[in-house]
Amino acid sequence: MTDSEAPDPQSCPAPQLRPLDEPHLQRRLVEQGPFARLERVDSIASTNARLVQELSGAAGAGWPHLCVLTAEEQTGGSGRLGRSWASPRHSSLSTSVVLRPALPAQGLAWISLLAGTALTEVLREEYGLEAQLKWPNDVHIRGRKISGILAALAGGGPDAGGALILGCGINVLLTEDQLPTPTSTSVLLELQRAQQDGQTQRAQHSDLRTALLAAFLERFAAILTEAESQSSVAPLCPRITAVMDTIGQEVRVELPGGSAERGTAVGLQPDGALLVEVTHRRREADGPWEEQAAEQRSFSAGDVVHLRRR
Repeated sequence: MTDSEAPDPQSCPAPQLRPLDEPHLQRRLVEQGPFARLERVDSIASTNARLVQELSGAAGAGWPHLCVLTAEEQTGGSGRLGRSWASPRHSSLSTSVVLRPALPAQGLAWISLLAGTALTEVLREEYGLEAQLKWPNDVHIRGRKISGILAALAGGGPDAGGALILGCGINVLLTEDQLPTPTSTSVLLELQRAQQDGQTQRAQHSDLRTALLAAFLERFAAILTEAESQSSVAPLCPRITAVMDTIGQEVRVELPGGSAERGTAVGLQPDGALLVEVTHRRREADGPWEEQAAEQRSFSAGDVVHLRRR
């Protein structure tokens, strides 16, 4: 993004902030939708941590498949590899979902990608934003991160009577000075960048967070149900890659210990790992560099510190 594309701070008035419309969410997602339970809290350290704790004890029985915990403010969220983050009150969506899906163990590795696909589709179709899924668990708009997704096992995971907890943080009404990093963005800012005046007004004066949360959760539940009906995520792979900008890109895969591999992302493995075609180069003495035959390597999300486009 160039400096000329950055929004003018004077054109970005602070949006009206309000709590989520919990009665609406209860009607749409629980009474009329597929979810078993929805709980909204005012402030919490981490929705994922709270559910992992409860699912590891006797309280776990109260959290069946497709239960939602969402917070108006999250003060101690944790992303991949222990990265911490917080969300301003009434500006973001900090939500975790309890899952006990009827999928083989290999399918659990795809859950974050299914959720990212659902959010990307909603941002594209309902808000006209150029959202893209970045492997393994981020949603970006024009290279700026708008959402991060993290899955964690609780109580030993679904196979051991526990569950998979899917956490999702979405920047919705954050203004430029509230963004967590220089490479982040929010739904509000992207609507303004796209000069969608009517939608910008709705973002400021109606309950955008409630509408987005409901649409995202409905879409995610539908995608998950489709995968369960086929006992596999494989048939959904074309749908996932259709919204993913990683495949076909030159990437740098940063690994633990400071090492890295470079190559072209060529596809996804059956377990959701990223397949990268790595080309090594070598030279003898002071001779020219020579490219060796390409080698395909598979990288799982848990083995990658960071994935960067070259």
